[in-house]
Amino acid sequence: MNLVASAVLVGAALFAAQALAVAVISAVRRGNVYVTIVLVACATTPVVLLAAEWIAGSPLSAEGRLYLALMHLSLGGFLFHFMTLPDRSVTLRIFVELLLAPGRTLTLAALGSRYGVRTMIESRLQQLEEGRFLSIRADGAITLLPRGQSFGRFVTAGRRLFNIRSAN
Repeated sequence: MNLVASAVLVGAALFAAQALAVAVISAVRRGNVYVTIVLVACATTPVVLLAAEWIAGSPLSAEGRLYLALMHLSLGGFLFHFMTLPDRSVTLRIFVELLLAPGRTLTLAALGSRYGVRTMIESRLQQLEEGRFLSIRADGAITLLPRGQSFGRFVTAGRRLFNIRSAN
């Protein structure tokens, strides 16, 4: 088997192993799936680094082992992104709602009642509060916590670096 085919097979196996681990952990522990994905990717990367030659099925240089570990971590990032798409992408969420609807049909009003701007914002705020990025008081006031301030600075710097003026 050539090198590219081997790399593709190893990558598919690493991705499948991470996805399976996330699925099992999520079935047992009802936590935030996004946190679970990040924890699985980070916790298993040292294992991949140590078992790289066994995983690859051939001797690897230090650079080869590091490449495999970074590939594994990147695949965890891909899994994270893939899992967030149906919730974060409005278009994909519309597809999901239509797929789940009886007869795969909804009126615009019915779609809006299932998933509208208010639902989207409330869902994201709840996730940010669970992640300790912000807090929401009983009166509805939203306060940015230190973790949220740090992440906000990081995102703002990235937007400036890449000259992004609008999120749309």
